[in-house]
Order: sequence, then C-alpha cells, then structure tokens
Amino acid sequence: MLTPSAADAVADAYDLPGPVRLSGPVARGQLGQVWRLDTGAGSHAVKEWFASPDLADVSRDANFVEAALAAGVFTPRLVRTPDGDVATLVDDTAVRVFEWVDLRSRSRQLDPAAVGSTLAALHHAGAPTDAAVDNWFATGFGESSWRELHRRLVDEDAPFAGELGALVDQLVAVESVIEPHEAPITCHRDLWADNVLESADGRICVIDYENMGPADPSQELAMVLFEFGDDDPARARRLNTAYRDAGGPGHVTRRGHFTMLVAEQAHIGQLACSRWVGATKEAERARLAQWFLEIPDDPVTLPRIDRILAAVT
Repeated sequence: MLTPSAADAVADAYDLPGPVRLSGPVARGQLGQVWRLDTGAGSHAVKEWFASPDLADVSRDANFVEAALAAGVFTPRLVRTPDGDVATLVDDTAVRVFEWVDLRSRSRQLDPAAVGSTLAALHHAGAPTDAAVDNWFATGFGESSWRELHRRLVDEDAPFAGELGALVDQLVAVESVIEPHEAPITCHRDLWADNVLESADGRICVIDYENMGPADPSQELAMVLFEFGDDDPARARRLNTAYRDAGGPGHVTRRGHFTMLVAEQAHIGQLACSRWVGATKEAERARLAQWFLEIPDDPVTLPRIDRILAAVT
C-alpha cells in the first residue's frame, strides 16, 4: 500500500516535477482509495487498489475517458507515464494518476437537467458494441438464492438479517422486470452519486470509469433516473427532458429498461452479504453491513419503477 513517503516514486513514474507531497487517503471506494499528489505541475489524484489488478485491464477505460472529454463531459484528464501507460507499479502497488478536481460531497440532489445533459454527452462518446453484457448488469439473484442467503445471515446472527428478511419478497418481485440489453454501447455503468459529483465551481463531474463496458443506453438512463430523480417525479421528468433535448439515444418506456438497476442491486446485496459471512474482522463486517443497508434504506421496487415511468412516459 502507498504511504506519504511514496510521493517521489509516484512523481518519477509519471515524470511530474517537484517539489512533491502525497497526502491522504482522501477518498475510499470498495476496491481502492485515492491520494492527493501536489507537484510543481499542480495537484493530481492518485488511485491505488487494495488488491493488485491487471494493469492492462484497469487501463481499458482510457479511450472512453478521452472520448467523453471530446464529447464535452467534464471529467478528470488522465496522466500517462513517459511510455504512454495509464497504470503502473510504484513500490509493488498498482496506481494511476489523474488531474485533480476539487469536488463537493456526494449528493443525489444535483441539478437534474445538468445530470441529464451530461449523461447524453457520455452516451454520444460510447460506441456501439457487440460484446456481451456482464452478468453484474444483466441478471438477478433469484428467489431461492435470496432465501438461502437470508438463512445464512440468520445462522450467523448478522445484525441486518431482519432487514434482508423483510425485503426478500420485494427483491424477488422486482427481478421480474429483467430482460436482455437491446442495443449496447460503451457505457460508464457506475453512475451512482459517488461518481457523479458537483465540482467546487458548480459543474457536473464524472469520475471512476473502471466499470465501463457494454450496456443499453436506455438501461443506464433508467438507473440515473432512479439515482438522481431521488423518488421525485418532477426531478425525473426534468432529467429525462434534458437528456432527450441533448440528443441522448436512450428511451425509458417500460419496466424492462430498469434491468441494469435491478441487477446491480441484486449483485451488490449478494456480494455485501456473502463477504460479511466470510469476514473475520469486526471493522470489515461493519463496513459490509453498512454497504448492504444502503439497499433497504433505498430499495429498487416495482412501485418506485412505476412512479418513474409515469413521470417520463
């Protein structure tokens, strides 16, 4: 893992001038964390992973990031090594570097029109693809699996077993909407409020493209309508109108367009619960419990899907 003493090594790897200072971590996600690197060429964000990834795999989003910039999306620019690489090893730790952008705290109450036009620009950047859509974005978990997972949590005395038990029927019911992705393009696929943030100067900034890949733009639009509509039909309507006015290719017209949203809910819930069962440290169990509880606090359900559809169709 990085420490502040790695500042010179990171700067040297990316040919950034001194003086340098590495501070943080300033942010953490499920797979990694971000540090701030101040250099003679300005400030940069340095991402490291908790488990070493394949460097080629974590760099596959570079073309999409650059296409998004060209389409007018406000997003941090990539910094490459002198050899042109996006990611590299520093002291046996995989890192990548971006320009620094001052960002405000996550909020689902961002200007919905600005979010909608930003999503349209992202979809203009995404090329059509014949690649298969990953199960994470395309499949549910299934009734028997949900009920077996609940039983395991009860057996392990998980403090949130009751919340899952109370929600199982709704989780099973909402998976009835799942249908294939119709016309996939390259999409961001991780446009939760953690990754769509307001900058200090008031612009919508999109970060963290590492889950990018094939998805139907209508399904990504449905996910964003849920997240930033925040169960307010007027907000959903404004977001959808701005997206359509900006030429976005997606059209949310039926329950099946919420497939990606439902699939992500299922897989996040399954992963958080199964990792909680396997975890041995209390701090990690507490973190995973908090992650799971984001679902019962704000579940994707058939009534909520229908409210969005009523607002935008």
